[in-house]
Amino acid sequence: MIVGIDARFITRQPRRGIGTYSLNLVNELVRLDPSVEFILYIAESDIECLLPQLPNVRIRQLWPYSYPLWENIALPIATKQDNLDLLHCLGNTAPLFLPSSVQLVLSIMDVMFLQSGEFVPKPTTRYQAWGRLYRSYLVPFVARHAKKIITISDFSRDDIVKSVHGVAIDKVCVSYISCDKVFVDSQAATNTNISSINEEIGNSFIFCLGAEDPRKNTLRFVQAYLNLLKKGIISENLIISGYANWEMSASFQAVRAAGAENNVKFLKFVAIEDLALLYHKATVFAYPSLYEGFGIPILEAFSSGCPVMASNLTSIPEVGGDAALYFDPLSVSAMEAALLQIIRNPELRQELVACGYERVKQFTWAETARKTMTVYHECMDEQQL
Repeated sequence: MIVGIDARFITRQPRRGIGTYSLNLVNELVRLDPSVEFILYIAESDIECLLPQLPNVRIRQLWPYSYPLWENIALPIATKQDNLDLLHCLGNTAPLFLPSSVQLVLSIMDVMFLQSGEFVPKPTTRYQAWGRLYRSYLVPFVARHAKKIITISDFSRDDIVKSVHGVAIDKVCVSYISCDKVFVDSQAATNTNISSINEEIGNSFIFCLGAEDPRKNTLRFVQAYLNLLKKGIISENLIISGYANWEMSASFQAVRAAGAENNVKFLKFVAIEDLALLYHKATVFAYPSLYEGFGIPILEAFSSGCPVMASNLTSIPEVGGDAALYFDPLSVSAMEAALLQIIRNPELRQELVACGYERVKQFTWAETARKTMTVYHECMDEQQL
């Protein structure tokens, strides 16, 4: 079997959710069966040398770099040249047309871009607006024509079936994912010499991954924190990481209006080693998101021994199980109550940490790869019938 994989998100920087999924899946997948030949298609050069160098792996860099041209011209041509049996596209989209001999497996993380509501971010540039338009037309088409769809939670599976007309539930396979191994490696989290921010963050703080994206719901959580701070109920500082332009954000404006600049620290995107350190040293990790197809940060916190308080919406309780304290993310008062409960109760935090360590064991990249390979074989078996 010759399998092609759209691996371009591995070499794209900064590497985010789909990139983490692609990198860890590919590294496990190519080692499962040496008789399966893999061809990894990329757009940008692998300057970090992340892609596996194995006898059954070939790497092809395709041109042009332009997203739609790469996907709809360069990639289909390459699949024909390489006589693929199967193409697996990992990032929600796929070529409109492929040779009839090539089976398409499509990974869809979520279909938020097909939704409407408060949690859907508004495009801020022409590129973002074009990208959403591209996905909104392309994804339903390729999803209906794919042999199999792989997604990362039961919530996302149900959302795909509900949002994409013509996709049956038995066509969508759920394969849970995990987090980067750096969070499992305790040395990465505790070696303070490797972190550039160690002296800045202190030892008692609440940690939140934020963004101006309304889906992340950062402003409501900041309001909850500021309310408790104003009442003198909590003394822990708040660190928010992930803001590209935090000085312009509504969250920072709220902090400044409250005169709490010394209590709230905003960070841009941080290196993964710094992120591991933040989880490891935080008193609690808060995850107030309104919509997630999975929620990798929950597993990152579990792996790092950090107690988690999280939104009770979408896939988040499915991932967190009984190892997190949940709240209504649409209610500032509910977030205040949950934050106060977890800050004041060290026994609860210890219990959540212990449950988190057990919960994260259920999510491994090896199992993700095994289920993915099973899907490949099912596609080939059905083709031969």
